[in-house]
Amino acid sequence: MKKGIKELAKRTLALALTVTAIWTLQPAEVHAVNSSGNIAQGVDVSKHNGSVNWSQVAASGMKFAFIKAGSTNSGVDPNFDANIKGAAAAGLKTGVYVYSYATTPEAAQNEANLVLQWISNYTVNYPVVFDIEDKCHKNLSNQQLIDIINAFCTTIDAAGYHPMVYSYKNMFTSKLSICGWDKWVAQYSSNCDYNNNVCFWQYSSYGKVNGFGSRVDVNYQYKDYSTLIIPEGFIAHNGQTRFYRNWKMQRGWVDYNDTRYYLDGAGNLVRGWFTDDKGTYYLTPEDGQIARGQYTAEGNNYYFTAEGIKTAGLVTVGEQKFYYDPLNNGIMKKEWYSDEKGNFYFFDRTDGHMLTGDQVIDGLKFLFGADGIRQSGMIAREDGSSYYYDPATGQMVSGWFNIADKTYYADELGHIVTGIYPVAKQNYYFDEKGVLIRNQVLDLNGVQYQADENGILTEIVPVPEEDTAAAAAQASAQPVK
Repeated sequence: MKKGIKELAKRTLALALTVTAIWTLQPAEVHAVNSSGNIAQGVDVSKHNGSVNWSQVAASGMKFAFIKAGSTNSGVDPNFDANIKGAAAAGLKTGVYVYSYATTPEAAQNEANLVLQWISNYTVNYPVVFDIEDKCHKNLSNQQLIDIINAFCTTIDAAGYHPMVYSYKNMFTSKLSICGWDKWVAQYSSNCDYNNNVCFWQYSSYGKVNGFGSRVDVNYQYKDYSTLIIPEGFIAHNGQTRFYRNWKMQRGWVDYNDTRYYLDGAGNLVRGWFTDDKGTYYLTPEDGQIARGQYTAEGNNYYFTAEGIKTAGLVTVGEQKFYYDPLNNGIMKKEWYSDEKGNFYFFDRTDGHMLTGDQVIDGLKFLFGADGIRQSGMIAREDGSSYYYDPATGQMVSGWFNIADKTYYADELGHIVTGIYPVAKQNYYFDEKGVLIRNQVLDLNGVQYQADENGILTEIVPVPEEDTAAAAAQASAQPVK
């Protein structure tokens, strides 16, 4: 046996020994133990029953069959293959049993591993049974027998099958009274005198059932396994969740109901963060399915592909773009972001989408291109107006500002003003590009103005001709001193 298999076997056996208390101290589950309380009838068979016509067995009303898989003394039962295939083809539920010769937990675990090999390619949709009744068991203590049973049953359970224990009524009464696993009790009588968790009762070995050439063991069923052993889907198990397909417990990735799930090596559904060789996933706490698309996990926003793999970088969703920071574990960025292309802003007050067009952030105005890049400098708009965005911050400028020794003025809306425009009760003149004119005489709409060194306009008032002549005459009439 390879080292890894040996280690697994040791761990499984250790688990078997540690769960002794669990499976011996649980409350008894009492079922009706007379013929009137049964929910189905069935048979159990081995090579001793010879060839079986399973169609006739099903037609006679039998609903299940327990088929001997074998034992460590004789190997696989020679009729096992024909019996399990025939019973399944006829529509009967099929369980299996192994006749035990184990006197130690290690031997019982070996028997469990053997039966798991024998049944691996067959449909087993009823319990896997540990038949403990041989004379080798009679001198073992009650605790030794419980340890042996637990070693077998925990190994079967860990493989995803439903374990059960078979023995005769006196054995259960005298040696196995604290056994907590499902029980199949043999007592050939009109009633079963044992009533502690009796799931099946073998009431006769002289049954007459169509399809058998001679007598056959016949059984009543009392426990409903329809929600415990299922062909496909999820099922709760010991505080965990398992998934079955074709009656077999699954491990690893499974695709189901248009999504994906992951079952660990023990067959338990994984929830939360999980990483494999393809990437990192988030398996939802509610039901374990992969997170896809935009998803909030543990208070942070992420993006997952259709296969559930966490991604990073710029992502387009519909008509909007989002950024998932590769330097921060792929968490959505909701703030300023810069790269070699420029500066971007992902809106932190809503869903984190990338901003475009005119935007107000923290009371300041910005302009972003269709590609999300923050704009700067003098920007001419389609309506003919111009705006100026500070190259250092990207903020829209209002009021006075200078560019290359030229002075401009933007109103409270950021428009670059042109023509005559009043500021603080003083008039100024700005040319068609918004540049302030200084130290010039201007003729504006037939009126002359003087723009001083600060650009303040003063209207030039013309002197009438008669006033000019009178002033000249007056000057000439003055005596020469």
